[in-house]
Amino acid sequence: MELFSHFAALLQILPNPPAGTPNELAADGITFFSTWIARIGGLVAFVGAIKLALSIKDDNAKEQMLAVLVMVSGFMIKAAVQDLSIFNIPKTYSEAAANTEFQSILSFIGKWTRRVGAFGMFMGAVMIGFSMKNHDAGQKVTALRTFSSGGIVVAVSAILSTFV
Repeated sequence: MELFSHFAALLQILPNPPAGTPNELAADGITFFSTWIARIGGLVAFVGAIKLALSIKDDNAKEQMLAVLVMVSGFMIKAAVQDLSIFNIPKTYSEAAANTEFQSILSFIGKWTRRVGAFGMFMGAVMIGFSMKNHDAGQKVTALRTFSSGGIVVAVSAILSTFV
């Protein structure tokens, strides 16, 4: 019984649920999440910058590359959600329109990942050619790995709709 006596006090702390139409509530939610995701992206970029500064001090190339990747990832996250007007999201959005937009984005991502995978396969094929010229077994293995990883990316991006 004592546990439930504090329940009324807890309910007074919680804010009242928002009021408005579903479209207004969705717009408020999108704005809230985009603001916080942009802030988190900025923090990730800041952490990457700190890591870069520390790795430059230690002269560690691997850590420097990782730090730059973290920093760029943070900036990309921040840039992607900071200005949502680039997506042309209408004020009233039906479920059918949302599904159509999602499928459009999915096909765009699939098309570009297939292209990146095909480029990986192309680079692997070129590397195989150069490794044949040099009779270097290590280069051949690396070239085959590059070629096969490109092929995997092409295959997975072709069946992207299966996963989502």
